[in-house]
Amino acid sequence: MTTLHSPAGTWQLNRFPPRTADTLQAWDAADELLHQIIAQRDDQRPLLINDQWGALLVPFAGLDVTSLSDSYVSHCAWHHNLRHNNLPETLTAISPLDTLPDTTDVVYLKIPKSLSLLEFQLAKLAAELPESAQLFAAAKSKLLTPAVRSLFEQYCSDVNVSLIQKKCRTVSAKMRSVALDPERFMSSWELPEFQLTLHHHAGVFARNQLDIGARFLLEHMPAAGVEHAIDLGCGNGVLGLHYARLSPSSKVTWVDESFLAIASTLRNIKTNLPSAAANQYQAEVDDCLAHSADQSADLIVCNPPFHQEHAVTEHIARQMFRDSKRVLRKGGELWVVANRHLPYYQPLKRLFKSVHQVAQNSKFVIFKARG
Repeated sequence: MTTLHSPAGTWQLNRFPPRTADTLQAWDAADELLHQIIAQRDDQRPLLINDQWGALLVPFAGLDVTSLSDSYVSHCAWHHNLRHNNLPETLTAISPLDTLPDTTDVVYLKIPKSLSLLEFQLAKLAAELPESAQLFAAAKSKLLTPAVRSLFEQYCSDVNVSLIQKKCRTVSAKMRSVALDPERFMSSWELPEFQLTLHHHAGVFARNQLDIGARFLLEHMPAAGVEHAIDLGCGNGVLGLHYARLSPSSKVTWVDESFLAIASTLRNIKTNLPSAAANQYQAEVDDCLAHSADQSADLIVCNPPFHQEHAVTEHIARQMFRDSKRVLRKGGELWVVANRHLPYYQPLKRLFKSVHQVAQNSKFVIFKARG
């Protein structure tokens, strides 16, 4: 019997259970439909894309399987669930900017929420895989909009969309051969009031305009002068970039679980902080602050997410708060901007000696928590 772990708990995979109210179950009906296709085939070198917790990976354990995701947390989950079930770790885990294996004989793709990320993934498949490579994709029916179908027709041939099953659909297709221009998938815009130019890879949060929560925190930033500041859940890196400008002597670290967010941040550091001293600035993928040393930072600024793909969840923010408590030095501060309706005050109060409201408006609140 196989089990899968997600942040919400453990789920048996000997057969799929009935639907539950848990929004972070380790698979969904789209995974089930792809499992039905997998069971009818004899694939030897599959490429999996956007497999969140390993539901698609488990049937291929022991084969020459490659799995691609922008999420570092998903990478961790794949290896954890293989080890937990005593399955061979023959997995090759790659991120969106890595080269795809040219030996791939079939692709199984979970259609992501981000249209820009989907197009980048399809364009990369069309550019790097053999023409006519088989593709199977799945998602909730509501995600298969005319725009999504148009993307499949642009990069694929023989596109066939199934009837609705369990509120989901599958797409079967064969890849076309289309040259890839990576720069076409980069977006950039100016933030003149903060003298910043921001670049974004496909799928990165707030890639078309400044997030209004981030803007609110930019207008109420902590005082300059700390030794080490961290921009946690950094996205495009805008909070840390602005603080680095305000406090040029500070060491700043940007952390996000998205490989594409960190790639965007690295480009934005190079663009906006070109004269930085060696080792003064670094950006890294991590599961919150799992790899950060205890009592190693004086300030953490954070605009925590409350969505994970289609699921609304507070667990990411709560993990960020716990990790921040561990990583902050005595007297260090965590500054959090959040939608006013989110119940963050009490979790912060349980962890930190003092929690104060710095500012609020009709939509957002900024908390300062000190350990």
